[in-house]
Amino acid sequence: MAKMQISKGSEARQAEYFPCRPAFGTSGRPVVLWANYFEMKVQHQPLFKYQLEVKPVAQKEKKLQAKDAKGLKLMNIIKTALQKVGPDHPLVTEFKNQVITLRSLTLPDNKTVVVDYTLEGHEDQYEVLFNGPIDVDLPAMFRYLTTMDDPSGSVSFPRHEDVIDALNVIMGHSPRGNSQIASIGRSRFFPIDQQTRQTESLSLGWNEAIRGYFQSARPATGRLLLNANVSHGVFRPAGPARNLFTPPALYDKRTLHKNMSKLRARVTYYDDTGNAKRVVVKMLQGLAIPYLAEGKEANPPKVTEIGATAGKVQFYLTGPTGSNKLTANKYYTRPVYMPAEAVEIIPGQPLQRKLNARETPTLINFACRSPVANATSITTFGRKCFQLDGNEKLSEFGVKIEKDLLTINGRELKNPAIRYKNHKDAFPREGSWNMKRVNVLKPGGKIDWWTFVHVDPHPRGDDKTAVTHIMNGEFTKVLTNMGIPIAEKPMHPQGLVVDTRSKHPVVAVRAVFDQVKESKGAKGAQYVFVILAQNDPDIYAAVKTLGDTEFGIHTTCMVRKHFLKGKPMDQYFANVGLKINLKMGGNNHQIKNDIAIIREGKTMVVGYDVTHPPPGSNAPSLVGLVASVDKELSQWPAAAWAQDSRVEILDQTLQAKFGERLVLWQNKNQGRLPENIIIFRDGVSEGQFKQVLDKELPLIREACRGKYPANSTGPKITVVVSVKRHQTRFFPTHSQHMTKSHNVATGTVVDRGVTQAKIWDFFLVAHAALQGTARPAHYTVLLDEVFRSTLGQGIAAANGIQELTHEMCYMFGRATKAVSICPPAYYADIVCTRQRAYMPDLFSDTSDTASVGGASSTSRGGFGNDISKTVHPNLKNSMYYI
Repeated sequence: MAKMQISKGSEARQAEYFPCRPAFGTSGRPVVLWANYFEMKVQHQPLFKYQLEVKPVAQKEKKLQAKDAKGLKLMNIIKTALQKVGPDHPLVTEFKNQVITLRSLTLPDNKTVVVDYTLEGHEDQYEVLFNGPIDVDLPAMFRYLTTMDDPSGSVSFPRHEDVIDALNVIMGHSPRGNSQIASIGRSRFFPIDQQTRQTESLSLGWNEAIRGYFQSARPATGRLLLNANVSHGVFRPAGPARNLFTPPALYDKRTLHKNMSKLRARVTYYDDTGNAKRVVVKMLQGLAIPYLAEGKEANPPKVTEIGATAGKVQFYLTGPTGSNKLTANKYYTRPVYMPAEAVEIIPGQPLQRKLNARETPTLINFACRSPVANATSITTFGRKCFQLDGNEKLSEFGVKIEKDLLTINGRELKNPAIRYKNHKDAFPREGSWNMKRVNVLKPGGKIDWWTFVHVDPHPRGDDKTAVTHIMNGEFTKVLTNMGIPIAEKPMHPQGLVVDTRSKHPVVAVRAVFDQVKESKGAKGAQYVFVILAQNDPDIYAAVKTLGDTEFGIHTTCMVRKHFLKGKPMDQYFANVGLKINLKMGGNNHQIKNDIAIIREGKTMVVGYDVTHPPPGSNAPSLVGLVASVDKELSQWPAAAWAQDSRVEILDQTLQAKFGERLVLWQNKNQGRLPENIIIFRDGVSEGQFKQVLDKELPLIREACRGKYPANSTGPKITVVVSVKRHQTRFFPTHSQHMTKSHNVATGTVVDRGVTQAKIWDFFLVAHAALQGTARPAHYTVLLDEVFRSTLGQGIAAANGIQELTHEMCYMFGRATKAVSICPPAYYADIVCTRQRAYMPDLFSDTSDTASVGGASSTSRGGFGNDISKTVHPNLKNSMYYI
């Protein structure tokens, strides 16, 4: 397999976009692994696909017309429609808009089926239109997987997406149709029955995390695979509504109302004798408290008994003429009030908001499991959840899933040696090393003018004294011993104080920055260290926004508890020092044996990423772009901007910002422009790969045309997509090839077994996961004009890009360990995070409501929703964001 070459004919057709894999890599020590995939055996038979359209039927005699069907309602309508058209047909569906069959359905001439729907207490009708059928050419996909050759010469990606989509409908039909399994999205399934579900309580029992499973069909060389992984979701409460009120002392009315809002429930209606009459599905609006505010509800609604009919439910309508007691019968347009005993909340309703600071650690701890635990869950509970064994529906469609996880071949790349000043080297073990008795490789500019600031609304004299003593002694001593030049004493020996007791955080922080700026004798402060009483998002946002955008002063925030442990602070201050040196233009370390393609100083490496707002928010998406300026890959100045909300592909701004990176490289390299540009594009999905090439690459080339001489051919460009949000995991098969946390060894690379020979991609586990299951980074080459032209067409190019990416993971400047994703992509993500700090109103990490109803109207950081803030000229060409 290592010597497998792709045919020249195939390579010629993809000379530019999606270049063929030049060879499989060979460097490193061979290792046998398990992957979280099962092999799929599928009969090579054609399939038929119908697209469904479900619409309510207008009924003139009805005052209240039917609404569009969603969720469980849509599912029940489609179930009924399929029973009408194909009770004996082999068919599957995802209960939304697709049906896959083995033969054509017998349909009315208009291809429409009318369904009566009464489960929600209304006699509604819906039309289900069957568009199609469309042929799904399963045999053609298997011919491609066997030959790795597409007769059409298409450069689309991913190939045969329609077939994979149809297979996923087949695989998801049974769990999706099971009332004891909740499905989220296209591929995630969660057991919700009391006997088998695995849960962790959140929010004082209101919400719960449930362990579930992900599955997706994936093409690989010569075969089809089912990717299966453990997944975790957060769900809202379920069961009798009366349980939500116990113990009552834990909740106020607002909390109860908020947590019950928009929950779907089964509501039991009773007749006059108190016997159950019918059950309908309704959406809860909350508690029966019209004003919600304490003390404003003089006449609350009354339900006199369990099973009360509408005539026995009383509430008051308050208006200009006073309070008028009405019954639900007489004022039916108001919300229906039901006793909690008559309401049962439907299980499996996912939480839509972002988790708060208390809930997030609980979920992380619940989801953090060893590789062995996850592998065991996949092969036992996962298979049961997916109903892979003894499934008649899968048998009808000729699908069989092998019992065991896939065994594949990988390689373990050697950890590189790390070089510090005076040729002193460190040798990583499990991707980590320390800086004992070494200095940073190259110090940044000297910090002549610096100060520190206490932030504490309730300061204790002893604590303040301890911090002041350390900042005037041990702090600068550690930095100096690291080789970081800094004045021994601060501008303000006692430090300054941010008073947040009587001032808004922004006002208080601005006052301190004004003091720093106006300090007598200061030529202009270069650095402000902020000592926080605790992690404080508001103060942090104010410090970074004012320092980065208005005053042009580097800042670092530290938490006071680290100063009060009574232990030497060498390690903590050393970590802080790494950030300081990078901000000041220094280089902390480099790879002992320079990366070959970089060492000549002719290659610029670029990374960019887009981050999106949380669900329910209309905040903009944020772009971070970084680019190297030296052959040591030590400095990565950045550009950042906002674009339309939830838009992943970049617009025209990319051209201008990329041009700025070229100018900066030129200024740092004696007027020369780079001959090669290697781009790591982070975070795009497979379906967006071609958009990167069709929309973003032309903007990059146009930026180059604007900077390179007219008679120049311009730079050679390679574009690599780096992705962490995928579901592939690897497990060691032998103790000699695992870390202390029982994960695969650092440097593990996989480019076969779960990949396609024709697609140039690979998985890399560069880091050591301290706990949980290590997630590999997935790299896919979309365009290559650098590696094959520099290293050759074969194995050297395959090894070259893998080794470069691996060694770059040891070049993350603020850490003494390898990171999980290559630094250009990592830095770009950090830039986006810093941009969020400039817009705290739009990106609140602590507000429970921000992700539900959009941005708050009350300013948290005092900066409003200004997305136009730019980095101060003093800092814009530095690593201010680190």
